[in-house]
Amino acid sequence: MDKALTEPVRSLPPVLVAELVTSPSVERLLDRFLDEAPARLGSFAAGVYLHDHTTGRPIASEVRGLGNYYVRSYERFGRDQDPIVQNALRDRKVYDSDSLMPREEWLKLPVVHEVFAPHAMARVLCAPLVVGGEIAGTLNLARRDEQPEFTEEDREAAHVAATVLGIAVSAIRGSASAERERTSLTEALDRCGTPVVLTDLGLARRRFNAPALTLLERLGDARPEFERLLDCDDGVAVCSWNPGQGPGAGPQLTVTSQRLPSQPDVIVSVIAERSGSSHTVSPAQLALLTPREVEIATRALAGHRDSEIAADLVISAHTVKHHFKSIYTKLGVHTRAELLGRLLYRQGG
Repeated sequence: MDKALTEPVRSLPPVLVAELVTSPSVERLLDRFLDEAPARLGSFAAGVYLHDHTTGRPIASEVRGLGNYYVRSYERFGRDQDPIVQNALRDRKVYDSDSLMPREEWLKLPVVHEVFAPHAMARVLCAPLVVGGEIAGTLNLARRDEQPEFTEEDREAAHVAATVLGIAVSAIRGSASAERERTSLTEALDRCGTPVVLTDLGLARRRFNAPALTLLERLGDARPEFERLLDCDDGVAVCSWNPGQGPGAGPQLTVTSQRLPSQPDVIVSVIAERSGSSHTVSPAQLALLTPREVEIATRALAGHRDSEIAADLVISAHTVKHHFKSIYTKLGVHTRAELLGRLLYRQGG
């Protein structure tokens, strides 16, 4: 008799657990698990069924040790009559034929005569895969007559294996959902006519949508200087920049960047282009500001950051912020972007 079937190695080795929870797909997960699970869990056959969370019916499965005829027979005639699976799903705990009912009673069940017995399945066990309080599937094991009864240790081993499978399935589904969301977002950004750049400081990566890539191609050697504008020291930053030589030489770019509140390491930058004609601070607005506020507002219009304005005027960054607060109040705006829109004055317009 196979020693692995009578003295199973009940624990899954750490290396196998690591492989399972990092599996890139459900197919790879089930294949790798079932390569070792039957022998380790002391069963000649094992199957993993993954369920649809709405209907509760299997949507994916892999079975080892039994043929396709059994799989079809079980799904057609046996699943709804199987008291082991029904109890496991109802109570969300491990059940097996040896502990559920007396042997004599078990052997009289129609599902045993019609489905299990023809395939030498004398004993069966079912451990539910529970993910986030919901049933994600089941782990099913089978033993022959000559194999020992399922014990409490066997049930605990099956519970641990089902827990690992549940974690792995959850990770794969979460990754697949995130990938679908990422793909949808990427397609949406590419269809957007406005250049948009996502900067992930944690991963040190930038994602340019299609209009932004077109803009970069036009900038050529000026790209490094442009990318410097994508940094965002504060929660929101607005920078203006003319890649040409001198006023009116080319389109002026205004970059509005904002850190995501939920992910401060991610910066979203939206780029707007203005025509090459020069801009100054509107005279109507100058009369509302003090000379120092005019200096600060003019530098903001040129795309300077708070730290650059402070260094240029030899004042503290805190003082710069205080002046901006006063400017916002006088001009009736609340953000740097609103401020620039209020200040811009097209000469000759």
